[in-house]
Amino acid sequence: ALLIFLNVMAGVAIQVYMVISFTLSFITCIYCLSSPRNGLSKAVWVMILTVGYSFGFIIYILSDERFFFRKAKKRYNAVFERTARYVGGYVAPKANRTVAVDCKYLYSAGGFKAYTGTRVKYFPSGAQLFDDVLERLESAKNFVFMEFFIISDGVLLDRIAEMLARKVKEGVTVRIIYDDMGCKKTLSHKMKSKLLKAGVNLTAYNRIVPLFNVALNYRDHRKIIVIDGKTAYTGGSNLADEYVNEKRMYGYWKDTGIRLDGEGVDGFTLAFLRQWEYIKGREEPYSQYLNLSDRYENECVAVPFTDGLDYKQNIGKSVYENIISGAKDKLWIMTPYFIPDEIIAGLLKNKAEAGVDVRIILPAIPDKVYAYIVSRNNAEKLISSGVKVYCMEHSFVHSKLCISENCAVVGSINFDLRSFYQQFESAVYTNDVKALEEINADFENTFGKCTLIDEKNGKRAKIYNRILAGVLQIVAPLM
Repeated sequence: ALLIFLNVMAGVAIQVYMVISFTLSFITCIYCLSSPRNGLSKAVWVMILTVGYSFGFIIYILSDERFFFRKAKKRYNAVFERTARYVGGYVAPKANRTVAVDCKYLYSAGGFKAYTGTRVKYFPSGAQLFDDVLERLESAKNFVFMEFFIISDGVLLDRIAEMLARKVKEGVTVRIIYDDMGCKKTLSHKMKSKLLKAGVNLTAYNRIVPLFNVALNYRDHRKIIVIDGKTAYTGGSNLADEYVNEKRMYGYWKDTGIRLDGEGVDGFTLAFLRQWEYIKGREEPYSQYLNLSDRYENECVAVPFTDGLDYKQNIGKSVYENIISGAKDKLWIMTPYFIPDEIIAGLLKNKAEAGVDVRIILPAIPDKVYAYIVSRNNAEKLISSGVKVYCMEHSFVHSKLCISENCAVVGSINFDLRSFYQQFESAVYTNDVKALEEINADFENTFGKCTLIDEKNGKRAKIYNRILAGVLQIVAPLM
């Protein structure tokens, strides 16, 4: 009788749980649809909540940044409020209306100033970028700040580490932020010890701990170098041999970068110090690191900006949308991953159909096969609308570039949902005439090394590729 009673009660309990879980999953669906998530992400979550209604609501709650990133958000807000006085007021740039609108948005969304009096230099390869970095490090006198997603043992890091160790002995303050997940398999304990013993202040962002924590999904993807508050760099290159082609992993590695000299350097100095203060939990003397640069004669604007969960808006995505919307003649994009949401895909389609020269350069050799399948599929969908899709032969394109006739963005921001919604990113928005000429020349040179994809030689020509891409599209928000 007891066994029968327990069996009946267990059955009743299961029925009650199924009813409650179905109700909670239904409520979670409504909550998800009313959230600010992008449309593709909402569709995926609604499918998960519907099919796995008995547990889907638990997974959703565990993945919602408003629950698990709330404390971190408060800490970031406190840092930003305390340092708001270092931003300064908005000064409208002397530029055409399209650029002026973009600059106003960047200031309103994140407090990013449109700097004039700044020289801008573009680098069409990671090797050229780091050659310049090493040359500038030689003259460092006061401080060097570095922030990277990946730092890897190898020839490049050995050269940088030797230089930094020598600079520390000369009295230069050196601070490095590395992403703990990005460097998990690349930065050895031996190299960390070497840097620390040399006097380098080395710290990890979002340390990987042996506990389940959804916040571990939020990574620092920025690439920033600041030298003496007078020179700053960003771009797509991490501090690793493959980015300078000392090591060939996926053919030739195509990457890019940009350097600022002058007042605009303060933008990246402030961004680095805020991230450092958040990690360390102690206030920084910002004033001693700012307003140290010379002013150069240049009325063109340079807006160093960052993006991430420390801001209320998805700034990187919005900047791309603004550039696409403002393009009248041309819009050229270079990216390793092309997994946009429906808004950006729609804008690109509309621009191409309106006669704008829209071109996208992707790699011919992928580093992540699943992401590449979806990227090619998404890009090739736009071919029928007039978008030209190129693949750089024998190469992996890691550059993150977007240029129109008005301006360009060079940085770490991919055209994918992870960069738009989950990662901390860095970039420079500029209308600098010389920089635009250099970027244009790089695009023209790269087009000559590419194969133009059409509906006949594209991946979508084969039905099984379309089916596979459709299945993988379900997990696109995680790519």
